[in-house]
Amino acid sequence: MYCVYRFEQTEDPKVLTEALWHHKIAHQVIFNEGRNELWLRDPRQLPALEQILALWKENPLELDYSQSNISTFTAPSSNLSLVAQFKQNPVTILLLLVTLLAAALTKLGANFDMVGQFTISGFDARDGKIYFYNLSEVMARKEYWRLFTPALLHFSVLHLVFNTLWVWDIGRKLERLLGSVVWAVGVFIVAVLSNILQYEISGYPLFGGLSGVVYGLIGFAWLLPILNARLPTIISKQLMIFFTVWLGIGYTPFPEMIGLGSIANTAHSIGLLSGLALCLVYWLATKHRYRENK
Repeated sequence: MYCVYRFEQTEDPKVLTEALWHHKIAHQVIFNEGRNELWLRDPRQLPALEQILALWKENPLELDYSQSNISTFTAPSSNLSLVAQFKQNPVTILLLLVTLLAAALTKLGANFDMVGQFTISGFDARDGKIYFYNLSEVMARKEYWRLFTPALLHFSVLHLVFNTLWVWDIGRKLERLLGSVVWAVGVFIVAVLSNILQYEISGYPLFGGLSGVVYGLIGFAWLLPILNARLPTIISKQLMIFFTVWLGIGYTPFPEMIGLGSIANTAHSIGLLSGLALCLVYWLATKHRYRENK
């Protein structure tokens, strides 16, 4: 992030931040050494921010951001080159590329030997039975990567497309808002928790998918603006209802009927709860940076 303005002690940033969010300019107001500071996520949005800032300085109490002379203040287009997108969203793109690579290597589950490299436990198929290790044995074998890699496994095209599209849509917005490091840590925690509890509860290693991560993103993105009204709404109420209903549908045979296969319901539920919990932790850890405007 880039510090672009340091407010005077008598200046209230509320009107300015509302205008910036209206034009999808991701930023934070951080309280530092007794004064508020305006920090910008994407330096390419600096020209638009400076124009809005200049108008705000002329009238700090009211800024009509619907007027035509600032109608061009929009966020950068998502129609960017892959290089530009990677610079903005490196973790999201890397996660999607690794997921697609895993899908190719495992042939969406058809390559059983390769699937065994990604499952939470290695396994052997003998005499019509599958033999695998419990979690403590997996750790004793120092195969720590297995705690995360089940999230990369997908067993149908529809399953893969559904998850990757949602990660791309929601994930890159959160990465730009939170920063790549915080975003990466959150994805890792949600994936690991979802995988571990899915395995411990089901007792079976043949599961996978980014669905747990998707639900973690949804939970985090939905709760964040509720805890901090100055942050943008990424998940609408209607979309949250849709995913909650879909979570319930996952406990029925319907997903298998439409080609999604058996659903790792525990991973979905734990992903959602993990996302909500991580959002609360993030808010508690960062709320002192924001000046609350009642």
